[in-house]
Amino acid sequence: MSLPWYRKHGKIETPLTDEEFLEGMKKGKFVKPEHKGFVALLHYTAVRKEEALRAKREQFRLEPDQVIFDVGKRLKHGIHTPSLNIPLSAPYVDEIWKAVEKTKLGTRVFPYSSKTGYNIVSRVFKYPHYHRLSRITNFFLDGYTIPEVHSWTGLTLSALDYYVGLVTVREMGESLAKKNKSNIEV
Repeated sequence: MSLPWYRKHGKIETPLTDEEFLEGMKKGKFVKPEHKGFVALLHYTAVRKEEALRAKREQFRLEPDQVIFDVGKRLKHGIHTPSLNIPLSAPYVDEIWKAVEKTKLGTRVFPYSSKTGYNIVSRVFKYPHYHRLSRITNFFLDGYTIPEVHSWTGLTLSALDYYVGLVTVREMGESLAKKNKSNIEV
């Protein structure tokens, strides 16, 4: 078994920015085009790596302006969340749909082992959970409520409390800069 992600990269608590995501997707090493679809699915949905890897063709459907993904029963606490809608206008969402289209009914869209799934992400973005942390943190920064993020992720309230704490600490630090600017005399 490989070392936990935090031993290799250090514990990351700052979310990935949109610019960093786009830069990684543009310049990163992806062996197959479907690999970009896998990473985009993780990035936009905040699903666990294993939830993305087990997803079958019939869990996805295309609507005029979005891809709908029924994650199914979530891992760890086993609840079934509402289907997730991913706007087609978001960068690299077309790569998700291209991977779905290539897949036969009843088979997995991303038929990789857990280790391969990890490697696909880690070549560009350190580790898969980085996308989960980023999406959930950004949902809170965008003003979504705990019940709304719970409905999207299926995480328990105690698990969500960790992400809320990251957002609060970040906002508190940013407020210090604002106060210092207003106190500086020119």
